[in-house]
Amino acid sequence: MLKVDITLPWSGNFEVSASELDLDDEKFSEIQVTLSVMPSDGPTRMTIGVCAKALLECDRTLCEFVAPVSNSHELSFWRQHPYEIENDMENDMTEQIELDPAQRVYDLTDVVRDTLMLAVPARNVAPEAEELQIQTVFGAPTSEADQRWSPLIAVREELSTHN
Repeated sequence: MLKVDITLPWSGNFEVSASELDLDDEKFSEIQVTLSVMPSDGPTRMTIGVCAKALLECDRTLCEFVAPVSNSHELSFWRQHPYEIENDMENDMTEQIELDPAQRVYDLTDVVRDTLMLAVPARNVAPEAEELQIQTVFGAPTSEADQRWSPLIAVREELSTHN
């Protein structure tokens, strides 16, 4: 668990293991978390930065490779419901969290894990596979093709003669 006192201003860097975040130790390593807590009369603002090395599978070659990933996230902690405070609430992408008035400590495990998981790119291409040509046509059409495809085959042949 990554619990942090949100009543005092502070910032710092620390390393966590993948297992502390309920992640696979073989997939994520060297996980660094940067926190900055800024309490105020209104909301307490927290900025979280996460960077790590991730073991990814290349979408082109299916080979595994290690790549750095990083992401950040901002939280606003309120002692009362944020919609009850009209003038103090900013219109930004900060996640709003309502706290119990006596709560001093907040568990960041889920937030850090989610921030790290959102850092993993949707498209994984190994650096050495960036320049590879991707085969998009496989085999030659046969005369035994289903006749329902004839109009599409004719369009493809027409387009190939015009290019």
